[in-house]
This record gives sequence, structure tokens and C-alpha cells, in this order.
Amino acid sequence: MRTRYEADAVVTVDAAGSIHRPGALDVEDGAISWVGPGDAATPAPAEVVRLGGLIMPGLVNTHAHTPMTLVRSAGDGLPLERWLREAVWPREAALTGDDVRWGMLLGCEEMLRAGVTTTCEMYLHGRAVVDAALEAGIRCVLTPGIFDLPGSGLTWQRCLDDARRLHLDYEGRAGLVTVGVGPHSAYLLPTEGLEAVAIMAGETGGLVQIHLAETEEEGLGIEATHGCSAPALLERLGLLDQRVLAAHSVWLSDADLDVFARHDVAVAHCPQSNGKLGSGVARVAEMLARGLRVGLGTDGPASNDNLDLWEELRLAPLLARAVAADPAAIGTAEALVLATRGGAEALGLPTGSLEPGRHADFIRLDIDDPVFVPTLDDTELLAHLVWAASSRLVTDVWVGGRRVVRDRACTTIDAAAACREGATRARRLADAART
Repeated sequence: MRTRYEADAVVTVDAAGSIHRPGALDVEDGAISWVGPGDAATPAPAEVVRLGGLIMPGLVNTHAHTPMTLVRSAGDGLPLERWLREAVWPREAALTGDDVRWGMLLGCEEMLRAGVTTTCEMYLHGRAVVDAALEAGIRCVLTPGIFDLPGSGLTWQRCLDDARRLHLDYEGRAGLVTVGVGPHSAYLLPTEGLEAVAIMAGETGGLVQIHLAETEEEGLGIEATHGCSAPALLERLGLLDQRVLAAHSVWLSDADLDVFARHDVAVAHCPQSNGKLGSGVARVAEMLARGLRVGLGTDGPASNDNLDLWEELRLAPLLARAVAADPAAIGTAEALVLATRGGAEALGLPTGSLEPGRHADFIRLDIDDPVFVPTLDDTELLAHLVWAASSRLVTDVWVGGRRVVRDRACTTIDAAAACREGATRARRLADAART
């Protein structure tokens, strides 16, 4: 059945930047069938839902380790390598699949209420991650983590075998799940492991998500070991011949950016996590100028420490403008694209904008709020969305046409149970890490 949603404003984030005030959106079989001005709507379908407010695409989180809600804020103040080895990995070594399920549900509740409708996940216990995502009703790109985890008995070979099975079992499930592969990094996998990942990705066509050039120390280590930068190493090993999403991508030279452009490598920009860990600021404006596909990511809620992509949406252009000393370094419309259509393009998904044929992943914002005063024209409306709005204004969320948040409450997750279970399991992990 076709359903029409009418709003005071529809911000499409299509290539033309179309805004309709008022506007309408038709949804049929989980996809958008029509969008346009309210006075140009085709004959009304049987069901018309008058929403008011503002409709826009759901946000796309291109890089997350959502079950890390269970280790939120651990190791605060440590640089990346010490943070991983001293605070995170000792706790993760004690994780069970049920822990991961509850951690993922807790994070999905947080993301959905913030208007995030798609997340790209890299973590352990992939089945628990994707089962929880399906339970929550969020769109999920799963890139199962490939690495050796000290103290857990996990090896990259075992992880890769499990990733193959996950692809066979879950690819396309419920129209919400896409399965790729997630080699942790060029410094945690041997060259034969990275080559094996490239072979698997070539066979499945799945997305390869990898942490890359996150810190200066990482780059220096790769240079000392292999005699080249991390992007050059991955190019040499054939990994960049696949569909690659490079998370962080902070410490890149001009030559590295050329490598990215040559292989159409997409980037998951995580400004808040990079800032909290003191990793640096990525050269996003230069990436966009070279035509690279760039989306925004929260990273894990242990290095951020939340899953609110609205904060990344604002921080990314602020940092770019501050570093360049140029208020035009990343424009307001460009910033909104990063959080929506840009992220979808980085992941290779037909979402992130309100256009016929795309997934009906959209959100409603309450614009009867002081931060939307004044709104004299479309330019001001867009500026308010990027610079003044926040997740607190998200009232309702749809994924594939299904309403998963209604009146600011998630309809698919028992939030109280998730909080209770998350707290109990986090305490056990912390105790295990101390023994």
C-alpha cells in the first residue's frame, strides 16, 4: 500500500539540494515512490499521514563499533595504542555473544532516537551484532572484525572464516543487512592476512572497512616495517582493488590521497573520536575537492563517547573551516550531505536522500522550536539544520518505511531492559579486565 507523508518542509538532500515547503513523500513497499511540493502531489493514496514539522533523510553512520557501549568512557585520556591495549582489549577479551547483543541493542536505541537509520559496524561476535540490528530495525552494513585479539584465542584466520559464513547467512536479510569484511588495520594484520581479505572481498563483492592512517605513529610504524605508507602498502597487496572504506584517514600525504582517488577509496570521517584520542584532523575538504566519497562516523562509544551523528555533522565543517582559516572550506549543504547521501554513497547503499527508488529511511524533526527562528528562506532553513538543530528535535524515524521511533520513543527496543543489562555486563567486563 502506498502511504503519503505530508510535512511543512521536506529537505531531500538530492543532487540538486531540493527543498519543498510544504512537501510530501510517498512510500510504497519500503521505498520512496514520489517526493515533491505539497501542491504538486499526485492523487492522494488511501493513507495520508499529516506529520507537520520537517522531513529529511535518516543519518548514515559510516563507522561504528556500537556494542562498545559496554566499555563507554574506558581509558579516558589515553592515546590510541595504550587505550586499546590497556583499557579496551582486556575487557573485550571477556565478551560473550549475549554481551554484544545487549551492547548493540543499547547503542541502536541511542542511534535510532538520534535519527541514525543506517550504521556500518565492525566488531566481534558478528551474529550477535546483526541479530540485534535486525531486532532494532536499523539498516546495518556488517564488516566483521578481522584481527588477533590478545587473550581471547581469536586469530585473523578464524575471524575470516567466520566472516565468510556470516556473508552466506545474512547478506540481504530482511532487506536491511549487507555483509562485508573488516580487517582491523594494516598494523594488526600480517600481509598474508590482508591479501586473504582482498581475495575474499573479490569473491563476495562485499565492502572492505579498515582503520587507516588514524595516527601519526601508525604511519611511522608502517613506514619502518614496509618502507611505504599504509595506503601504498594496501595498494601493493591488491586490497584497494576491492570496494574499500577507509575509517579515519587522518595522516594522509598528497601521494596517499592520489592513491585513494586512483582506487575510488571511500572515507569514514570521525572528527569527534579523532579529537578525543588526540589523533588529529582529517583533510576532508581536500578529499571532497578530489572527488572522494566521504561520510561521517561516530566510531565506537568508548572513544567518542556517544553515537549522536548530529555532533559529527556540526564538528566536521567547523574543524575544516578552522584548520583552513576559511569559512567556505566545507559549505553548509556539503556538511549535510556528509551525514546523509555522502555516507550512503561511501557504503554503496541506495539511501541517504529522499528520491524515488531509494529506501524509505527518513526522519521527522520538530521545527516549532526557537532554533528555527527566523526561517525566512530555504538557505536559512538549511543553515539551522546544520548549525543549530540537534538530535533532541528528532521525533519520529522510519527505516524501510517502518516506523521505529514514535514521539521520541523507540518502538522496537525495551530501553529500560537494555540499560539494565548493559550496566550489569559492563561491570562484569571491567571486573574481568582487572583480574
